[in-house]
Amino acid sequence: MAFICCLSLAAFSQTALKGTVTDPEGSPLVGVTVTNQTQGQVTKTDEQGEFSIQAKLSDVIAFSSLGYQPYKQTLENLGSLRISLNPTGEDLEEVVVLGYGSIKKSNLTGSVSRLDKRVLETGVRSNPASALAGTIPGLRVQQTSGRPGSVPNIVLRGGTTYGGGGSPLVIVDGLIRSGFSDINQDDIESIDVLKDASATAIYGARASNGVVLITTKRGKEGVSNISLKSKIGVNSLNIPFEFLDAKDYLYWSRKGVETSGMYQPNQLNQLTSVGPFGTGNKYKDADGNILDGNKVSNAVWSTMFLDDSNRELLNQGYQIMIDPVTGKELIYKDFDYTDYALRKNAITQDYNLAVQGGNEKSKYYASLGKYYEQGVPIGTNYDRLTFILNGDYKIKPWITSNSGLNFANTKWRDAINGEGNYMTRALGAPPTMRGFNANGDLLVGRDWQDGNPAVNNDRFIRNNQNQKFTMSQAFVIDLYKGLSLRTSGNWFINQTNNESFNRDYLASPGNWVRTRNSSASYDKILNQTYNAVLNYKTTIAEKHNVDAMAGWEFFDSYNTGFSASGSGAPSDDFMDLGLTSTEANRRGIDSYHVRNRITSFFGRLNYDYDQRYLMTLTLRRDGYSNLLNNRWGTFPGVSLGWNLHNEEFFASSIGADNFINTLKLRASYGANGNIGGIGAYTLQGTYGTSKYDGNVGYAMTSLSIPNLKWESLITKEVGLETRLFNRLDLSVAYYHRTTSDKIATLLLPASAGFTSITTNNGDMQNQGVEIDLNYQAIRANDFTLSFNWNTAYNKNKILKLPYNGVENNRQNGFQVYNPSTMELEWVGGLQEGQDPNVAYAYEALGIIRTQQDLDNYALQLKDLIGFRTLVHPDVFNAMTASEKALHYPLALGDVMWRDVNNDGIINSYDRVYMGNTVPRWTGGFGLYSTYKDFSLSARFDYAL
Repeated sequence: MAFICCLSLAAFSQTALKGTVTDPEGSPLVGVTVTNQTQGQVTKTDEQGEFSIQAKLSDVIAFSSLGYQPYKQTLENLGSLRISLNPTGEDLEEVVVLGYGSIKKSNLTGSVSRLDKRVLETGVRSNPASALAGTIPGLRVQQTSGRPGSVPNIVLRGGTTYGGGGSPLVIVDGLIRSGFSDINQDDIESIDVLKDASATAIYGARASNGVVLITTKRGKEGVSNISLKSKIGVNSLNIPFEFLDAKDYLYWSRKGVETSGMYQPNQLNQLTSVGPFGTGNKYKDADGNILDGNKVSNAVWSTMFLDDSNRELLNQGYQIMIDPVTGKELIYKDFDYTDYALRKNAITQDYNLAVQGGNEKSKYYASLGKYYEQGVPIGTNYDRLTFILNGDYKIKPWITSNSGLNFANTKWRDAINGEGNYMTRALGAPPTMRGFNANGDLLVGRDWQDGNPAVNNDRFIRNNQNQKFTMSQAFVIDLYKGLSLRTSGNWFINQTNNESFNRDYLASPGNWVRTRNSSASYDKILNQTYNAVLNYKTTIAEKHNVDAMAGWEFFDSYNTGFSASGSGAPSDDFMDLGLTSTEANRRGIDSYHVRNRITSFFGRLNYDYDQRYLMTLTLRRDGYSNLLNNRWGTFPGVSLGWNLHNEEFFASSIGADNFINTLKLRASYGANGNIGGIGAYTLQGTYGTSKYDGNVGYAMTSLSIPNLKWESLITKEVGLETRLFNRLDLSVAYYHRTTSDKIATLLLPASAGFTSITTNNGDMQNQGVEIDLNYQAIRANDFTLSFNWNTAYNKNKILKLPYNGVENNRQNGFQVYNPSTMELEWVGGLQEGQDPNVAYAYEALGIIRTQQDLDNYALQLKDLIGFRTLVHPDVFNAMTASEKALHYPLALGDVMWRDVNNDGIINSYDRVYMGNTVPRWTGGFGLYSTYKDFSLSARFDYAL
């Protein structure tokens, strides 16, 4: 649950009349012309849709904006106005950002989706990636980590790898970024997602997984305001199940061991040993001294038989229960790890101060943001400071400067010993731990890795810091009417510092680790992008509209870094590596340098005839330094569209009753390339040191692969877009993508001397359907209500694998019984004709709850000596020791598994299809409502 508080301040001159202008869904409209027709005064709305104008009673105020129906109102009072403008019926002037340019949505022929800006305006997030969940058809957002500041995995249309992975290319203001981290969502103007190859081909090889284009805010002419936003959120851990308390835990643990001990007697030792449910734990030693659970392991757990030595504990919160095994009195204490290891409510704070303004000559936007997020694990956090400055200045009437600066400084602290292990310990720890010793100190538990993680929080120092700095400078030169040249340079520096120091810490009861390990690492990436783009736009004979673009680009990425480690610092107060021990093998150091470059030539032609017949041609040629003999790739794209609503017959037939307002058909074909995770030096092969007969030498550790080439991706798509009743927008698309020459690992025979080699060794197919629907249910001046829904279905299939002499060229996999054919068939792994992400498992029929259930189920199973099978406990008891080692006795509480082939044996052949590890259905839906100055929204996403 999140509670959000927003405060907005605007700088205006003092006026008699103020108000806000929104669209039917309640989003503010920027740049709406507000005219006092009585007095002749004119102003425009700012970024929040607000305006201020001199007025008096009975004045006529008019509102107009391109793409919206004009509106007039005669003033009956001078109170604040809230005006909602309705669209003209066609959202013709909405501009969609494409690679190296933009286009009106009505002329768009490729598959491009835009994020609803209202999503970014609500919620508290460390990055905009989370906002994409359930909002873009075909885009799967998977949150794989709960640590503060974590970025989810994003996959478009099923991905391009066998495992259903492959993240889209992220571009911020024309500059390629490594991901979504450290981008302030309050600085974002728009997010557009390019999906089909005709749209992504302009970015060539790096766009095989789609492209996410993020455009940050810039100054606007006639707008001047200062805004301050404050958001506060609360994150709570959602635990959908209830854990056993100490009493139930003891009962079922001891009862379970007693039952299993009937067939495996050695397990009965757990009942009397030291442990969470054993009775070997002690309160005092032989001399009557209270034991310390941080010094001895038998004082960690509270479970004991009640006697005179520990009876006083009943006055310290201990409880009594009857042991289900012996019938004696047990004492125990309930302890919840989560009270000390996890925050019940983790606070998130987000503050943003922005200044925006401009005139005919110059425009500016600047903002300062502070974001702080507590993690649910105690001691974890994410702290970020951002700054952005975008400026546009018209130097001469024919030349304009576009400049941008963006800086982010981030600090964070993660859970010790890994997030997953931390949560497992905190949530899965037995509830019978004593918790504290007699001095009131928290007990570590079994050990520091499998005990109470809060004990050593202050003993492990972890300082992580990252700085990202972006600078861009572009000049737009008007060469001739309709002809312009844009040259730009972009520089991106990403540097990360990590420091780690272990003070003396308690590893397990009585065991202190005093090595004082210290380590540090530094990583720096410098990306430089230079390009020159020539644009030409003209209209011929009033109906032939041409928008052409040709360009060149050079990309250089240089990554350098080092790491060092040491141990033996003189005290807990010194973590510097220079103070660690100089003894042999106590210090280590490493460094690396990696560089890759890409040179590209590209072009695009947008043509339309009378806004009816649309065509886009795209071509890009990339040269990539990571490849050797096949460095150059060519990636074309073509898309066609037909705006039926602009045909003369449409108004008199299909659109005559205003049922269908707009209708567009489109189709596209395009190619992309991909080199997956190929590193800068992967193809050259590697050497490493090796010892032979006491001598040290160099030997090849991986093979050179100079002939590796691009993966080739061909995408075909058809789509339909329409607007109905001037309220409902609907788009439907079908796509089919084939990936050839997939780059994957091929296992080699032992005689080769190497285990594997990376080759072009397969073909894969993705196909699916996407649906996007937006409905404006109510649009009144004071109240609006809208609904949106999107869904997508995607299915992947392997078409071709390297020949290996096995059926379907199968790699790995296993056999299961098919009841339809009554034969065994190979599934799983990789094989031609199959989805690579199928999941098989045993099917549970229920729980053995009674002796009758056990007897009936056992009758279905065979007693086959030599097989590791389930048998009736009576049969098991009659077996010899060697036979028992090959069988499992059934017991009350066991699961009854389905015997698919009815052979009386539960084995791997009985696994059945359970679904896919990569969801085939994804989507989301949302509600947006406004009433006067209040807004309410709800958004949901799903993956099936």
